[in-house]
Amino acid sequence: MIRLLLFFLCVASAPALAAERTMIILDASGSMWGAIDGKPKLEIARQALRQTLARLPPGAEVGLMAYGHRERGNCADIELVVPPAPGSGAAIAAAADKMRFLGKTPLTESVRQAASALRSGEDKATVILITDGVETCAADPCALAAELEATGIDFTAHVVGFGLTREEGRQVACLAERTGGRYIRAGNEAELRDALARTVAAPPVPKPQTAAPPPSVAVPRATVSTAAKPAIGTSFTVKWTGPAAANDYLDIVPAGTKDIGNELSYAYVAKGTDAALRAPGTPGTYDIRYVWAGPDQHRVLATGKVEVGDSKVALIAPASVPAGSAFEVTWKGPGEGHDYVDVVPSGHKETAGELSYAYAKQGNPATLRAPGDVGRYALRYVLEAPGGRTVLVSVPLEVTAATAALAFPPKAKVGAELTVNWRGPKGAGDYVDLVPAAHRQTTGETDYAYVDKSDDGETVELKLPAQPGAYVVRYVLEAPGGRRELARVPLTVEDVEPVMLKAPAQVAPAAAVEVDWSGPNGKGDYVDLVPAGAAETSGELDYAYTRTLDGKPAVLTAPSAPGRFEVRYVLQGVDGRRVLGRVPVEVR
Repeated sequence: MIRLLLFFLCVASAPALAAERTMIILDASGSMWGAIDGKPKLEIARQALRQTLARLPPGAEVGLMAYGHRERGNCADIELVVPPAPGSGAAIAAAADKMRFLGKTPLTESVRQAASALRSGEDKATVILITDGVETCAADPCALAAELEATGIDFTAHVVGFGLTREEGRQVACLAERTGGRYIRAGNEAELRDALARTVAAPPVPKPQTAAPPPSVAVPRATVSTAAKPAIGTSFTVKWTGPAAANDYLDIVPAGTKDIGNELSYAYVAKGTDAALRAPGTPGTYDIRYVWAGPDQHRVLATGKVEVGDSKVALIAPASVPAGSAFEVTWKGPGEGHDYVDVVPSGHKETAGELSYAYAKQGNPATLRAPGDVGRYALRYVLEAPGGRTVLVSVPLEVTAATAALAFPPKAKVGAELTVNWRGPKGAGDYVDLVPAAHRQTTGETDYAYVDKSDDGETVELKLPAQPGAYVVRYVLEAPGGRRELARVPLTVEDVEPVMLKAPAQVAPAAAVEVDWSGPNGKGDYVDLVPAGAAETSGELDYAYTRTLDGKPAVLTAPSAPGRFEVRYVLQGVDGRRVLGRVPVEVR
């Protein structure tokens, strides 16, 4: 919804955009249940959207496309909800208010479809995408941007990253910048309002015809150079000067590359220090560049050269990895016997005591697990020979802080199944769990689900308890050295409304007992027949699962002997069963 709002603001407030055909793309994926300052992002978006649509100029020709709002786990869940038309504000607001937030994030394909829908006329077409997530449907937004530009159509995409990290923002900024649009990052509600205000207040900027920056942007100077002649896979030092803005970075790309994005290696700059880049895995001449995160787009401020040489033994791996994450290492070496690749603390000399390892004979690339603690480590190729072990090559590895995020409705009913949208390292053994609010141990969870077993790679299902109360949902990292809690989000488990049970007061022995019922109808809930006063939720005389009844009455069989009995509705929670209602039945 936030995405939708921003799109509208851009369209509504700028006269030039109002004269164009504009498509707002609304991210209605499950991650929009994530909260900022305790308020779900989708609620922030809806409120801002209603305010913006009220100010939409009468002639603005705007449409709405949405994705992830109808099905979970379906990358094809993209819909043109409101075709572009003047006076469409009320229809868009109404559609957004009714929309559910469920599914995946096929943002690349949605932009493609939006461009196609806007292509019917000769006028300039604009798409405004506000996203709180990156592509999750195996598509490349940078490649799409290049493809759209190659068509020669006057098309522009603006992207607002709401709550994205700078790493995530780098993955989607190219979609805007390669089509002449802008990428704006908003980390909280205040920054989102500011981003919308700046977008609304700023006059539309004509699409540049060349790579030269608009005259209104003061472009700073920078330099980049290295005296190193690194071997493949090794780290080397790069000297630089430049503005050192928060998101500026150095990268290494094939010689002559003009595009920004899809670099071979990169490192963010820090004032007063040289930077370390990791050499690619193929020998040759490469460009090293200073990339400036300017006010409107990324720009290459300076370019230098580096010659990368070959080596008989090498490790090709990222220069940095998040704590606890699984990462691949392409190795070059003998690859025989019990040779292995390992991770050890920086300065570790022994060929034992490794934190993580993989035998070379298990395959190339090898997959290792990063340590759970942030810090500097070494990645090594260790030769296993008759005379003992020898470290053939060692390269530095930085382990950075791992992050995780969880999104779901803040309230749910007892016994329900809760869909949790998650982001995290996705390592083997990582899990999302449910625990009481005060629980701190990484054991004793009420329910849990391993993230690497997720069907769609971004959601898991948790069964809620039978008792209401305050709980938390957590992302727990399984890493060398032990488990670590990366994220915890509160969940209020509410009680259900009283159930309805209606059965005949008297029946004959062995007769059919028809029971009308209403209740939560959760997985495992059932209607049963027990002796009067029975406290156990087992040993029933007859029962029927509510989900098999499809809302129809349950038909139970009375005992053959006279007596007093009860028909009950039993809720199945992850922590056990609970009787929600009962009515007496006499067999006589």
